[in-house]
Amino acid sequence: MTRLSRSIADLKDHYDVVVVGSGYGGSIAASRFARAGKSVCLLERGKEIQPGEFPRTLPEGAKEMQIDVPGPLAKPEGSRTALYDFRMNEDINVFVGCGLGGTSLVNANVALTAEKRVFEDACWPPEILADYDTRLAQGYDRAREMLKPVPYPDTYPKLPKLEALAKSAKELSGNFYKPPITVAFQDGVNHVGVEQVACTNCGDCVSGCNYGSKNTLLMNYLPDARNHGAEIFTRVSVRRVERVQGRWLVHFQMLDTGQEKFDAPTQFVSADMVVLSAGTLGSTEILLRSKAAGLSLSVRLGQGFTGNGDVLAFGYNCDEEIRG
Repeated sequence: MTRLSRSIADLKDHYDVVVVGSGYGGSIAASRFARAGKSVCLLERGKEIQPGEFPRTLPEGAKEMQIDVPGPLAKPEGSRTALYDFRMNEDINVFVGCGLGGTSLVNANVALTAEKRVFEDACWPPEILADYDTRLAQGYDRAREMLKPVPYPDTYPKLPKLEALAKSAKELSGNFYKPPITVAFQDGVNHVGVEQVACTNCGDCVSGCNYGSKNTLLMNYLPDARNHGAEIFTRVSVRRVERVQGRWLVHFQMLDTGQEKFDAPTQFVSADMVVLSAGTLGSTEILLRSKAAGLSLSVRLGQGFTGNGDVLAFGYNCDEEIRG
């Protein structure tokens, strides 16, 4: 697969749009703006990892871990561009993916539509609920068109975990179905020109797919953005943004060069528009540093964090082998 990222030497002084982060928000923004004919620069903190380069063993995986623990004397462990990024805190621990494609590289690739009752909760802005059947529905359709989610095929081997869930649903009078997942189950060149291999059932979706079967953002939105002219740069840590004379300045630091150890002065690129899509933690960090440097922002910045809706459960001494 062709590399998507470019040398930092190719970075221009100014772009119509600078996108910070390459997860779902950043990749989609880069694709849409590039398709609209804008000059687009995408900056990603992590490195570009291609299928075949993800860790396959525990020792290899250990080298791809970075751990940030709070405290006045605590120091982050591991490379700042390591794939598996753990943030340990008293109230909540967070795991995110660090690399071109963001957490899509290390998620379980389930693509379920959020039910309307989710947005009926008072914690959500009413504007989202008002758009649920219109603009939000259109957004889901566009995402499906690019990510190509499908259920696990009946032609593939039976999975003990699926069989157990079906049995549990029957006993509890629940509705069992196979959710759509963003995985390719056929060989071939996909809709943006990337060759993919059918899923091998290796089980390494969350540590990183080495076959190019998982429809991470490396397989769709990011190559689509590049195909339409977007320029992608990796190992770039955005520190803050600044508004100067009607333009945005995006201050960044290059990683894995050694200069980050010496608190070297930041470099910057200017843009008419900046899309901050560095994740819940990354975008908030950038905005808080920008606020400390004088950018006027909301007093609510950095508040209202919560975990996502996943539940991790364990069963033991079971009569049936699940291999979950």
